[in-house]
Amino acid sequence: MTRMPDLIYALTEEIGDPDLFVGRKAELARLMDWAAGVKRRLSKSTGILSRRKMGKTALLQRFFNILYTRNDPQLIPFYVRIHEEPIRRFDFAVSFYRRLLTQYFAFTTRTPEMVKKPLPFAELKELARDDRHVADDIRVMEDIVENFPAEAWQYAREAGDRISALNDVRIIQILDEFQYLDKWIRDDYDSGRVVKLCASYLGPAASKVSPQLVAGSYVGWLNAILRHMVGRYREWRLGSLADEEALEAVYNYAHSYQVPITDDTAPYIAEVTGNDPFYIAATISNLSEEKDLTTRAGVLDALAFETIPGKGEIAQTWMEYVWPAFDQVNDKNAHKIVLYLAAHEPEERGRDQILEDLGLEMTDRELEERLHKLVKADILADGSSNFRYRGLGDRIFAMVFRRIYSEEIERISVGKIESDFKREVDSARRQAAWHKGDAAEYKARYRLLVASLAGAALADVVANPQEGLTLDRFRAIGKARFYLDQEKSVEAAGVPVDLHAVSEREDGTDLIVEVKAWKRAVTRSEAAAFVKTREALAGRLEKKTGFLFYSESGLSRDAAAVLEEAGVMIVDVAKLAGYEMPRP
Repeated sequence: MTRMPDLIYALTEEIGDPDLFVGRKAELARLMDWAAGVKRRLSKSTGILSRRKMGKTALLQRFFNILYTRNDPQLIPFYVRIHEEPIRRFDFAVSFYRRLLTQYFAFTTRTPEMVKKPLPFAELKELARDDRHVADDIRVMEDIVENFPAEAWQYAREAGDRISALNDVRIIQILDEFQYLDKWIRDDYDSGRVVKLCASYLGPAASKVSPQLVAGSYVGWLNAILRHMVGRYREWRLGSLADEEALEAVYNYAHSYQVPITDDTAPYIAEVTGNDPFYIAATISNLSEEKDLTTRAGVLDALAFETIPGKGEIAQTWMEYVWPAFDQVNDKNAHKIVLYLAAHEPEERGRDQILEDLGLEMTDRELEERLHKLVKADILADGSSNFRYRGLGDRIFAMVFRRIYSEEIERISVGKIESDFKREVDSARRQAAWHKGDAAEYKARYRLLVASLAGAALADVVANPQEGLTLDRFRAIGKARFYLDQEKSVEAAGVPVDLHAVSEREDGTDLIVEVKAWKRAVTRSEAAAFVKTREALAGRLEKKTGFLFYSESGLSRDAAAVLEEAGVMIVDVAKLAGYEMPRP
């Protein structure tokens, strides 16, 4: 018996602990549909746009790992992130080519650790001994590197399309932070001259055997680039999480950071942050000394703290957009324009009305140029026409901006701004219709963690404790799948469980938990289904293990009898929910 993850993490995910990835079910389904279309040579190259920390990179890296794990020989993923550091075009071309072929062989040889670092040409040639087309391609690239370096980028850029066509495969190219190809690549002979490479994808973007999935965290900038490649890229904007996924995220981050929350404040956190995954994470993990997320007032205090420049992570992230924008515009009127449009959200304003209302002494053309730069910098948004503009529709960004500039321009105190912000955020929340079943597994996981840290005994939280079993502190709690045959690959059918809680102690008790949050009581047949899971796993697990059944709406009398007879412990949900996270 072996417990295996559902995924092979060939590509190290920058999110950190893979369990921090929550939701994005619809987005992943869309990407998988796109990949299925790639296989049939139907899908077009696509651009994904979102601002920083919305989960774009996490989504792309998880997509890569899903494709790698599924091991479809015709769908080979390739991921590269363009970094914010200068590099010569020739050096970038060689690195790009080596990275592509390294990941190609990591996939075909099922060697996930190979993804971590691009291999030198000598090792790539050794791997290509039985692949004539790739071996020839490497020989040509070596000749170009040695004798024709000016051609290196073109040859490297087209490698995915070339190898896909020759070997009848589909190399899916995932290019993260694509817009930096126009900022950080330098001329081979003049390190001070920027070489813009995005336009060089005008041809490769049309490929149906090796299409690109390009993404960027500057929406206006990347959107402007893609618009110049008319018809080549379909655009897709990554938004906030779905309601139930946002609630999952709240419980997930509270679990990971071991922060006290309640069943009342959990949906409130999701609502006041607009289901934004970054805002949720920042609110829960913020460093305020007086943080208290067990009350709604405490949640608003924590969110307001995050908007303080120099203290909050949210403020710091937004300033990474604001400062470069004003370095380019270099005009105090730009501050007024942003404050003005933010104050009138969600309404749009035409350039003539902006000029009149703010009394700006500039021409329409000059205003248009400034507005275009602010949109490109992602601190304003285009309206319904080229003549109209609007704020971002983000109250939290508006608060960050007003903290810095309102007292200077509008003569409004920071205290008044913060008070208005809390009132507006609270009144503007959508009052989402949270369903009882939403985030049930995350809620149960969080509650188990809290009870264990609070020193509860197993007998305190279950109706029928089993002798010799304990409630320990856990090394890990999450979904799992167990395989009865250790030789089976992760693609083989296994026994899935809702939660597997792994004790910190080698001689402690692991727990396998079935979670139900239906609006009705669990029936006898549904309880019997979990008993079958217990029978399949019992006696095959390496550690002492207890089996628990967690049902928020209770069980029928017959269902309870079936579980008790089989030695499955029934969780007392009310008692489990009664524990509070110990304060640090």
